[in-house]
Amino acid sequence: MSEAVDVTQRCTFSPAIDVTAVLDRLEVQFLDVHERRAIVIFAGAILNLECLEGELTALETGAVTVYDLPVDGPRDGVTEDEAANELIEEFEQQLVTAARSA
Repeated sequence: MSEAVDVTQRCTFSPAIDVTAVLDRLEVQFLDVHERRAIVIFAGAILNLECLEGELTALETGAVTVYDLPVDGPRDGVTEDEAANELIEEFEQQLVTAARSA
């Protein structure tokens, strides 16, 4: 693994979503550490998802932190922080889209 990126964004879901069910549906690997935290492997990156409001099965607000970017890293001209922010936004969008289509 490379040096930790450690970029965090707050994500809000209305209505609340069952993150574990959505990640299963998306076939995204994750380890639920406890009812309020999961480590997620998304697009080759390692993310930490912590519930700020709700639990993994009914998440209203969470904090997503990028611990490590994919091995292929950011594209030319994009900083690691920018790549991490884009990754979190893509992750959040996929969660929302999959939850709505359930």
